[in-house]
Amino acid sequence: MNERSSRSHSLLMVDVVGKSLESKTTLNGKLCIVDLAGSENVNKSEAEGERLEEAKHINKSLSALKNVVNALKEKRNHIPYRESCVTRILQDSLGNDVLGSDGVSLPMTNVSILQEEAERFF
Repeated sequence: MNERSSRSHSLLMVDVVGKSLESKTTLNGKLCIVDLAGSENVNKSEAEGERLEEAKHINKSLSALKNVVNALKEKRNHIPYRESCVTRILQDSLGNDVLGSDGVSLPMTNVSILQEEAERFF
């Protein structure tokens, strides 16, 4: 990681509203583009100070996301959306069916890591 690198999640949310002038119907949609920071093995990375705190927060939010996905997959009665800001913000996109919407989530993954970084962190 270079000194200018940002260790954080990024979210872009766009609300889309479509109105038919003929039928006077309105359709609402939401587009969420999410870039999650990667987890870090703090023991191997030897992170200290502010970087260590950032790594702890990132790992905690990724763990909360995993808990939500597992709860949804297992169709549990309680889904722990409140465990992190990321899961609260993405609740509608992750599977909240309160409004009866037909949401679609399309996960995309891009992993690019240098060999020396892989050996250092994993």
